[in-house]
Amino acid sequence: MQKPVPHVSLTGLISLSRKAIRMTNNNDLPEKVRRSWLMASASQVDKAVAAPQSNVDVVLLDLVEFVAEKDKPTAREGLADTVRQIKESGVDVFAQVDSELLYADLHACVCPELTGVVIAHLESVAQVEEADALISQLEDQRGIPPGALEIVVALDTAQANQDAFEIATASPRITGLTLGRAELVMDLRPEPSGEIHLMQYLMQKLITVAGAVGVPAYGAWWREPDRGLLATPENTLAAALRGRAIGFKGSFCVLENQVTPLNQGFTPTTQEVAEAGKLLDAFQSAVAGGAASIRQGDRIIDSGAALQAQSLIDRAAACEAHDKAKVDALAGRPVPAP
Repeated sequence: MQKPVPHVSLTGLISLSRKAIRMTNNNDLPEKVRRSWLMASASQVDKAVAAPQSNVDVVLLDLVEFVAEKDKPTAREGLADTVRQIKESGVDVFAQVDSELLYADLHACVCPELTGVVIAHLESVAQVEEADALISQLEDQRGIPPGALEIVVALDTAQANQDAFEIATASPRITGLTLGRAELVMDLRPEPSGEIHLMQYLMQKLITVAGAVGVPAYGAWWREPDRGLLATPENTLAAALRGRAIGFKGSFCVLENQVTPLNQGFTPTTQEVAEAGKLLDAFQSAVAGGAASIRQGDRIIDSGAALQAQSLIDRAAACEAHDKAKVDALAGRPVPAP
């Protein structure tokens, strides 16, 4: 005789699902709200320091793409001071460094106010391990708690994408993955449909690997002719909405007028939250009545769908709290610790 199946509440089902997710997570901390990453040249200090006024979530000080080779030594000299000034506004501050110039770039940017680094053109586990070791050394030398600084890996080459999972699991510091400027580095051409050749495949692979590792994937579903850099606000919003639909959590941009569309596109809407709440209420009633799932129209609602709905509601709440904290920080009011 079969034993009766024990009753499990909605809360219990979601708790079990979240526990399973955490078992694969690189980072035990709650996922941060990082919808918009505004790239600012490390050689243009005034623009970089003013970047938080755009309401961006992350300021990304770039030493790779927008600084001429002849200007890099000068840009590195004052980078730590620039990081400190930006951090006063309450936003996260990352520096984009070159995998081939790690020693110089990391020595220039690592300071207590830095949140982490985005490593461009990285292709191997050995490079991740080298970066991790050097960051650990600098943390020790500069009074930074061990393991505090994060790494976001830009998988912008063919070799990096081939070895994506191994690279993504090479260090516990890794808290995000992005394709960076893969379409340019890998010379991916536009197709007649307006898509960029191979980008759908690369995006899907990146999101799958990020999910397996338990870190966010950053990017948006850009289409020709935008390629992300000079997209209009309208096209940026469309790219963000498409990106969120397939699993991205935020994206890089280079123009201040792209920040608000990214924040909007990567934030669940009021309607989405309301619909998710109704779904949870209906599912909870069904579970209380002993059912494992319910049917709504042409959709089956089970514990997995309930988890997705709860995650959307949680994400919306986190975005709202994050936006309030940014307003308070810019106004000079105390901001609760994350």
